[in-house]
Amino acid sequence: MPVSVYIPSPFRRITAMRERVHVDGATVGEVLDAVEALYPGFANLVYDGDRKVPTHINIYLNNQEIHELAGVDTPVSEGDQLAVIPALAGGSGGQRS
Repeated sequence: MPVSVYIPSPFRRITAMRERVHVDGATVGEVLDAVEALYPGFANLVYDGDRKVPTHINIYLNNQEIHELAGVDTPVSEGDQLAVIPALAGGSGGQRS
């Protein structure tokens, strides 16, 4: 079942600059694995050394964060949209003069 995966700008070097890829999978984890199969190195961007999604990577299924669901075990359906969003660091936190 094809799922659309949004690839953020910092990760597009892995996907030949594609903003979206379409892959099959029954769960979020299978979808991420399918992207890795097409674009080796993608998993290194979304998983930590224990193959867990680190807190600085947010993954949304149809605009709902997967940690609020069943994580990478969350089922997906044909036509679903998955978005991988890395957290961005802010400014210095100081006040401007």
